[in-house]
Amino acid sequence: MFQVQRILGLPVLLENGKGVGKVKDFWFDEFWSLVGVILDRYTRSGVIRKMPKVVYWEDIVHCGEDALLIRNSTVIATLDSKQLLRTFHTGVIRLKEMSVYTIEGRHLGEISDVYFQPSEGTQILGYELTDGFLADVFEGRRKLFLPEAPENIILGEDAILVPASYERILTRDHTWKVTGEDG
Repeated sequence: MFQVQRILGLPVLLENGKGVGKVKDFWFDEFWSLVGVILDRYTRSGVIRKMPKVVYWEDIVHCGEDALLIRNSTVIATLDSKQLLRTFHTGVIRLKEMSVYTIEGRHLGEISDVYFQPSEGTQILGYELTDGFLADVFEGRRKLFLPEAPENIILGEDAILVPASYERILTRDHTWKVTGEDG
């Protein structure tokens, strides 16, 4: 399993070791399935317009801890920015900081990270939720791992709605928890 936040900024390398850019963002389709990564490099189109370069997820040979590898530069595509509607943090519709609510209207938090299992396709496995910096420090972030069939989830443009029962499957990450004890 990997987290989006850990891959942002990693270099994208050809199999011969030549760097072609860094991961700037993740690009999703209308069902929030991962389509590819957006590079920090652009192609100029006309005088002012910059067009982003992307690599489709299926063209990534290996997603490692320290870099992403692609076969060759022919898999790097140039797209119009309007085609990159849903992204993790730079698009028109951003997954990062999107609110998650139960269908009964209870706020569960905002998305701070996303989990994937690269070997099992590009569906989102879960979300890391935040209630703000202080809550993260004192209580830890919460993780919402999705059940096998997440068909009851509504992935909207402004919020994600989940069944009320999902509130019970939230887990806390206490790695940053402050105990108040000296020592």
